[in-house]
Amino acid sequence: MAKTYTFQTLGLLHGTVNESLRNISSLVASIFGVSVAFISVIEQKERRCYVSAYVGPDSDNPDFSDIPVEGSICQYVRACRKTVVIPDLLEDARTQDNEFAIQNGLRSYIGSPIHTISGRVIGAICCMSEAPRVWTQGEVKILEGMAHCVDDIIKARTLAVEKHNLHTDLQELMAARSGYLAHVSHEIRTPLTGILGSIKLLETAKTEEQSQKLMSILNRSADKLLDFLNDVLDLAKLDAGHFETVEEETDIGMLVSDTLAEFQDLAEAKSVSLFVDDQLVGNTYFTDRSAVQTILQNLIGNAVKFTDQGSITVTVDEDSYGQVSLAVTDTGIGIAPEHHEKIFKEFEQAENTTARTYGGTGLGMPIVKRMVDRMDGKISVKSQLGQGAQFSILLPLQPTTQGEVTA
Repeated sequence: MAKTYTFQTLGLLHGTVNESLRNISSLVASIFGVSVAFISVIEQKERRCYVSAYVGPDSDNPDFSDIPVEGSICQYVRACRKTVVIPDLLEDARTQDNEFAIQNGLRSYIGSPIHTISGRVIGAICCMSEAPRVWTQGEVKILEGMAHCVDDIIKARTLAVEKHNLHTDLQELMAARSGYLAHVSHEIRTPLTGILGSIKLLETAKTEEQSQKLMSILNRSADKLLDFLNDVLDLAKLDAGHFETVEEETDIGMLVSDTLAEFQDLAEAKSVSLFVDDQLVGNTYFTDRSAVQTILQNLIGNAVKFTDQGSITVTVDEDSYGQVSLAVTDTGIGIAPEHHEKIFKEFEQAENTTARTYGGTGLGMPIVKRMVDRMDGKISVKSQLGQGAQFSILLPLQPTTQGEVTA
């Protein structure tokens, strides 16, 4: 499954005219002999209904391209996830006061759902006539066939974006790997030097205090080397596609709470408060629980590491496209905007001083990104230096419970 992209990213919203969607709208208007036909996209979180393609009077009127969800008839298509037929808009309790219908003299409506590549209903392809009309079953099937054509366009656009992104990522990866051996040599040599030096000095240590200091250095160096090797092995497994995927029914909110609890003692030692904001209480999804837990451990671990006071909040929600949204927000040191992309690169950290002050292999965030990519998700960061950071992840997970989360 490819990732779910917004219609704006796919170039399918009004203002970035897509001839295929316009042609489908024109064909629908012609087949049904109606004055208005359009394709709508509903952003549930924003509570807006956007028009991707419109055929009818005043087609250049910007008022038609962006209206509140409450004023949209297509909201009912999204709500029931099937074709909606309204023979007389002025006689139906849902639409008798609809301003768009009244202002444009429209009396009848038919709309069929269109879908994201993950199968969630995101909007509708619709027809509206100036007179009451009884829509036949044959007409319903024709419109649903046109909706499938729109779904195919969405799929083709999504795969095209994926192909472009994969090509770009491959080029960047090949460039980054040119310095791979140099980085590996440095990261291994540093802890090995500490280990070997400590062993030699232990042989000549004269006091218990000296021995304890050397043992402490030895342990830290060994832990650092082990962490690095584990990260490299995880990255190599991801590269080779050897990470096993086992999907199971998972309560994401509970998983977040359990993972956050692992860091409770460390956070309390720094007087940092941990919170969970679970907007999906009781909802479960099929997912690779181990992968999601690894992602959370890395993000929360980083948040605790880089936050010396304040709080860390993990928010669990769904976006307008039905994807599970995970956001880890902290009040830590923050990241300068020019370093946002850099932190997802292998062996990179925001700044050299960060590695010296806070430690780390520089592989945690690249591993997170790889895992998110492997799950057809997306990760992004919002941050300013000194103002904390928010890492957000979108995952197109299949729900195991019925119904949709409402805003």
